[in-house]
Amino acid sequence: IMCTFRAGELSQWVSRLWKNGMPEENITGISHDTRTLKPGDLYVAIRGDHFDGHAFIQDAFAKGAVGALVDDAFQWSEKPILPVHSTLKGLQDLAVGYRKKWIGTAIGITGSVGKTTVKEMCADVLSVRADTHRTAGNYNNHIGLPLTMLSMPQAMRYGVFEIGMNHPGEIGPLSDMLQPQIGIMTDICNAHREAFHSLEEIAHEKMKLVEHVAPSGFVILDRDSEWYALMRQHTLASVVTVSFEGVADYIGRRVNERVMKVNGFDYSMPLPGEHIMRNALRAIALGLEMGMTPAEIREGLARFAPPPMRWQETEIDGIHFINDAYNANPLSMRASLKTFSELPESGKKWAVVGGMRELGTVAEEEHRALGEFIDGLGLDGVILVGELGHEIVC
Repeated sequence: IMCTFRAGELSQWVSRLWKNGMPEENITGISHDTRTLKPGDLYVAIRGDHFDGHAFIQDAFAKGAVGALVDDAFQWSEKPILPVHSTLKGLQDLAVGYRKKWIGTAIGITGSVGKTTVKEMCADVLSVRADTHRTAGNYNNHIGLPLTMLSMPQAMRYGVFEIGMNHPGEIGPLSDMLQPQIGIMTDICNAHREAFHSLEEIAHEKMKLVEHVAPSGFVILDRDSEWYALMRQHTLASVVTVSFEGVADYIGRRVNERVMKVNGFDYSMPLPGEHIMRNALRAIALGLEMGMTPAEIREGLARFAPPPMRWQETEIDGIHFINDAYNANPLSMRASLKTFSELPESGKKWAVVGGMRELGTVAEEEHRALGEFIDGLGLDGVILVGELGHEIVC
């Protein structure tokens, strides 16, 4: 299924006029990268810190672009261009315009850890019932989110969008762009801490998602989180609660390493670990709130495939390798290593551990604490790699 846009509506969404004529045919996609651009796309010339997309406009048209979104200063006399004050702002305006046209249900997901896993699980569950669009990979920032929105065919009933941040002031504008009817908060911890003074500051930034959820919609919040009260106070939407072994609307209870019971029904987990159960609990709650049956939700969870470098298992010469190295933070490291230590393997268990980036002033403290945590797991050995990895003393 393809997206199609009329040149006139794109002009209307950015409140500017085409130059050198308008593309005669419908535009079938939006691209900011000539390496992946397809014939029929609108090329968006983004200026970055280390590159300028305007340098590739000729390549874009050679590859079949039917028009280009460019900065006002850019001069071009041959092909249709849509000049705007800022192409980044123009891209975001296009996403806002398309969002108003799309009548499906938007689900926004943020948090410090588990965003991509929860996004994939939620999308897999909803796709059992209806056509569902999702963020590709972790395309979740000020460029990735609008591109993801603009790649969603209008016929999609659900859109599941991941919203990320590295600095203060990012979640609010992205949430405002998305206008979600449903919000889901994953666990909050010291991830991307460099630009923040405290964990509380991170929580307040994440909170901006639930502030932007439509009052007619709902948010899924973890009753076990220390930030639950804060999140609940800052949303006008209905609140749906989850808890692992606690009290909530949807309560997950561990049956064994791969099975969790939620409100009386068993669900098989696609991967081991309590953190996977906690992530799946949010997807199960979403499915049940949307009127799905436990059987449909089980089918959706069975479709889940972990993204690259997230618990990827291989066997080489009789040795079982697990690669769980994607963009680690203190919470995800503990969850992964604890799950690894509890696997019912007959051989010895060695962990190869690297450091954690973007922790700012708490980096030394967090690495030392992780070392103490690893020391208590009873592993047969630990290999520390990299400059940051050597700050972990086990």
